[in-house]
Amino acid sequence: MKNVLVVVVCLLLVASAFALESGPSNKVGYVKVTIGANAPGGTTSVPFGLPFIFWSVPTGNIPTYGDTTKLPSMIVGTQAHCSTSSGNADNIVRQTGGLSAWRNSAVSCAWTGSLQTSGTGQMIPAHAYWYRNRSGVLRYLVLAGEADTTAVGIPLRTIGAPGATGAGSVSTPYSWRDPRAVPRNQLNLRQQGFTGDTTSGASDQVAAQTGGTSCYYLTTTSLWGGSMTALTPGWAYWIRNRHRLHGWSYTYLANGQQLTMPEGGGDAVKQPTARTTVIERTAPPAQRVPSGTVINRK
Repeated sequence: MKNVLVVVVCLLLVASAFALESGPSNKVGYVKVTIGANAPGGTTSVPFGLPFIFWSVPTGNIPTYGDTTKLPSMIVGTQAHCSTSSGNADNIVRQTGGLSAWRNSAVSCAWTGSLQTSGTGQMIPAHAYWYRNRSGVLRYLVLAGEADTTAVGIPLRTIGAPGATGAGSVSTPYSWRDPRAVPRNQLNLRQQGFTGDTTSGASDQVAAQTGGTSCYYLTTTSLWGGSMTALTPGWAYWIRNRHRLHGWSYTYLANGQQLTMPEGGGDAVKQPTARTTVIERTAPPAQRVPSGTVINRK
């Protein structure tokens, strides 16, 4: 945690420095994910997503602005528990494809595994991840990075469909790389293939992997329904396709508008001077709910 806080402070200092220049300033922030404790010898798996662009953190824990990274060694850093085997260490696992990484105490807790060693790293946006806690104690994962809203570099995801006689739905793990609480009708889902229906059970669905919220689209009213009214930065979701043989491709097209966060049911208004918006979310560790989102704006 100490090392991560150093990174956060450095990010804020870099943002302040750029704000003094004539060009546009960058915005930085962090999300904090609570990783519940597990019984001795057990594992607690908590889903999370990547809401930011992450910068490379070379020796000295000072991020290099503009030099992006997909390495868990720089995104997660020393927050994960290390051990002599992957079965005893904390693991970061990409939900699609099963790529993973862990810290090996036999080599000074260096990161290893396919998420770390596949080229330049494989912690990429638009995917959902698991933090598998095997340390036996409550842990916290802090993700700090650039609060970008341009959608540059967000990959295309294939949303699979049930077969002609297959299951009722196919779920694709997904997370939005956006630091804002973007309303569900601004996620450009329906424009790219998300299909509504006459009932909530027949419509395609977006469902949070924590908390149980979800949303759908009713063709009878041409309105969105469900308890998920906006995405939560840093959360992992499922995009559930319930229409047989109707697969589609999805690319999130962030609209580049000012950063907004929900405050008292409304949107925050950007001020000419820097300020910080804090959202606290608390729940028992067993509920596995990320707590806290901070966006620093210039």
